[in-house]
Amino acid sequence: MTQDRFGGPVVALVAAYNSASDIGATLDSLSTIDEVDSVLVIDDGSTDNTTEVAAQHGASVVRLARNRGKGEALRAGVDATPEAAVYLLVDGDTQTSAALARALLTPLSKGEADLAIGALPSANRRGGFGLVRRFAAAGVLRACGFTARSPLSGQRAVRAELLTSMSLASRFGVEVGMTIDAVRAGARVVEVDVDMDHHHRGRRLGGFLHRGRQGVDITRALWPRVTTPALRISLIVGIAFALVGGAVWSGAQSEIGSMAATGHARRVIIVGIPGLSLDDLSTGHVPHIDHLIAVGASASLTGHSISGRPSVVEGYAALGAGARVQARGEGALNFNRDEPIERGTAADALARRIGRRPRGQVVAVGLPATKLLDEGKFVPSEVGALGEAVHAHGLRTAVVGNADVGVPFADNLSPSRPVALAVADQNGEIDAGRVDGSLLMPAPNEPAGVRANPVAMHAAVIAALDHAQVVAVDTGDMDRVAASQDTMAPDAYNSARSRALGRADDLVGKIEADLVPGDLLLVVSPASSGAGWHLTPVVARGAGVVPGTLYSSSTRRAGLVTLTDIAPTVLGALGISVPEGMIGAPLRYRASPTDLAALRRLDANDTFRDHIYVPITTGYVYSQVIIYLIAAVVISRRRVSNKFSKITECVVLGVAAYPLATFLLRAIPWSYRLDTTGGIAAILAIDAVVVAKARRLRRHATGARLQISSVFGLSPHLAARFLGIGNPAFAVLAGASVLLGALHVHHAPRKREALITTAMLFGGVTLIDGAPMLGADVGGILTLVPVFGLSLWALAGRRLRLRAFVLAGACAAVLVVLATGVDLLRPAADRTHLGKLVADVGRDGLAPLRNTLGRKVQANFRTYGSTWSWMVPIASAYLMYLFGWGHSWQRLLPKGSALRTGLIATIAAGMLGYAVNDSGVVVLAIVIIFVGPYLTLLSLAGEGVGAGAPVGDGDPTREVAVPGLIQATPVQPGVAQSASPRTVVVVP
Repeated sequence: MTQDRFGGPVVALVAAYNSASDIGATLDSLSTIDEVDSVLVIDDGSTDNTTEVAAQHGASVVRLARNRGKGEALRAGVDATPEAAVYLLVDGDTQTSAALARALLTPLSKGEADLAIGALPSANRRGGFGLVRRFAAAGVLRACGFTARSPLSGQRAVRAELLTSMSLASRFGVEVGMTIDAVRAGARVVEVDVDMDHHHRGRRLGGFLHRGRQGVDITRALWPRVTTPALRISLIVGIAFALVGGAVWSGAQSEIGSMAATGHARRVIIVGIPGLSLDDLSTGHVPHIDHLIAVGASASLTGHSISGRPSVVEGYAALGAGARVQARGEGALNFNRDEPIERGTAADALARRIGRRPRGQVVAVGLPATKLLDEGKFVPSEVGALGEAVHAHGLRTAVVGNADVGVPFADNLSPSRPVALAVADQNGEIDAGRVDGSLLMPAPNEPAGVRANPVAMHAAVIAALDHAQVVAVDTGDMDRVAASQDTMAPDAYNSARSRALGRADDLVGKIEADLVPGDLLLVVSPASSGAGWHLTPVVARGAGVVPGTLYSSSTRRAGLVTLTDIAPTVLGALGISVPEGMIGAPLRYRASPTDLAALRRLDANDTFRDHIYVPITTGYVYSQVIIYLIAAVVISRRRVSNKFSKITECVVLGVAAYPLATFLLRAIPWSYRLDTTGGIAAILAIDAVVVAKARRLRRHATGARLQISSVFGLSPHLAARFLGIGNPAFAVLAGASVLLGALHVHHAPRKREALITTAMLFGGVTLIDGAPMLGADVGGILTLVPVFGLSLWALAGRRLRLRAFVLAGACAAVLVVLATGVDLLRPAADRTHLGKLVADVGRDGLAPLRNTLGRKVQANFRTYGSTWSWMVPIASAYLMYLFGWGHSWQRLLPKGSALRTGLIATIAAGMLGYAVNDSGVVVLAIVIIFVGPYLTLLSLAGEGVGAGAPVGDGDPTREVAVPGLIQATPVQPGVAQSASPRTVVVVP
């Protein structure tokens, strides 16, 4: 009888999510409607016992393994009941009022309508303010001209041929989309008053959040229905250009203005105070240096050298080279010209090497051994480059230090202060000064290590200034006290250090008092104290100095300069051209006061980063062995519970989100105060929040400012790069962008628009990574342009032929040339390393390029000792398991699919990034971090898994343990089949 009236069966579809408390009453009420032939509940990934309760009340059930939203739930119900002629759609929380939905069938039975919508009574104060409902009604009216009183009502009766012809919108947008599509298809749509009721969320926070999500889903449903393809594409392109343009403008605006020295100097005095720290300033311990900061210019200085710990010898050697070099203790050996040269000593060896007796008043006899350490290492500038340039200009150098008398060393010489390496030329010769024991106190009457005679040293400096234009000074006391730290009680050490620091500060005060116009005083700490790296102070006072803050084009960060900037600064002050190999630049000035508190925070942040880096990266890399072993078990076992599948999903999402969490930690201002355990806990907590958000977003997945001192970012203590996008951050960006683009194309309903959106994403990422005022990453351009270009070609369904590869490589080369041209148009002080390299090549030939490439190759090979190198075999083993087990390569990543393109492009990005960046295997390891989670989530979601391949709780043949139910009907993953009564069909 019913089939005669409707032309076939009437099936009630009830989409339910965590509705165990309501579904029983709803089903009992629906059973009283005589016109309904069968009831099908679609359990939309509930975590309660909705499925069991529905089955107990006589309904058939299609169970989705994960929550997909109402739109996809209804589609699964329609696919499972192809025999239906009419569908009655009822919400699972209507309870006893569900029987009133019978009124919706009447217009269809009389042939008066194809879609009947239930208009429920007003919720009054039990609901919200009606904003979402009015927005939905306005959207429906705009899209199809239908005036809807109840655009959001889920209580509907619809003819099967109409419903099956529709592309149902996702989640809460399904009703709005259904109404518009029905009217546009020429269907008869009516609204019927029904006195039904359901749960209302009220005007509490939870209710407003629910309606906010509802509004987002409705917007997504309206977007393709109220716009044209041309408009959507125009908006996509326009928004992309606006965002990229805003980024470029922001990057240009964020570049710090600075000015060069206002004049040249006649003499330069460098006072070295090893171990001077930022914490010593503004405390009363160094009043003369504090005064210099107030009237001069200052900054923090990063002095990281090649060795693994701070070294005063290496610091002075790097200062004299204008580049990072390697040096050891023998580099501190010096002697005065009036001392005899004994056969077989280092002085004799130096004399034999240069073919004459050294002419300097002081000779750094340890310099040849230091240069020998750097041979074959593509060091761009050798130790002694500063002194050599000064001598080549016809000027003289001097050093004032003192020998550690009574401390034997090789060749029967006593080690003096290594400060001589700062101003020696490449033969080790220094024109004037003293480095002997005459500058020590005649008898030790101070704490251990405090030996310098301030009066004698001051007199020696005055004498040196009469004979030289560049003078380097070091009392030696700070170094001596540091060497005695292990043998002293903490209080005694602190007392000795305070005295040594006071002596050095007094000498600085005396030198400043003697400055005359044309003198430039630089106070530098060439190495931090202790085993860990720290930023140290640097102060400038005198000729050409603009009071305020020092600025370096090497770092492009206010208040942060490098040790390798000191030599170019000395030469620039004297009007001498800076040699090609010096990697630093003359210091510039900003007329704003130095923010010491900000510099201390920067140092504290980076110290915190240094402490947590090893445990963070080691634990992260090695934990993935266990994680992927567990994932393999979950994927391969037939009867693993849904709970374990969801836990595994969360864990692998955490693996992918972990790099982002390390950057977000830097957004917490007080994070540097945490200890190692607290830092790890904070990162894991942030990771959990990111995972929770990612699970809600499902398919969707001011970083540069968060890079500084982050685990995957830039370290002022250790890096040679301080601005832009570093190699680890580039790897995160490349891997995430490729997979995001591929997943978007795979899931998007409108492929053409998805391709254009992905192209805009790829173009924006490339520009942000490579633009000189933004990421300034040449290796990024060389990697991203071919990978992104070929990925788009494949995602568009085109075959990759040789000409595509050639074209992609040519585009990368052209963009590098364009980026270089843009950089060369900028002032020399604002150029990136790319512009500087090209300018050097134009001036000095190919030697700078050969040195740069050589250093990068050496740095690349050194990365194989990193913990990150283990990421490659871990990920490779997991991939071999996934692709080898059940021949899942074709099933998980079908040929020609966007999913396969995403995986291949990600691995290609890692390999190419490995080849063109000096971080080597680290780049490859970080890129392929995303591969394991990507494939695991695809496996758990059942995408591409073939028939009979079990996927945890999504196993299509899994029997649901509910009393009275028959065995589940086998189905292909992702395809719901007809459900017989009292049967649960599980759809992954």
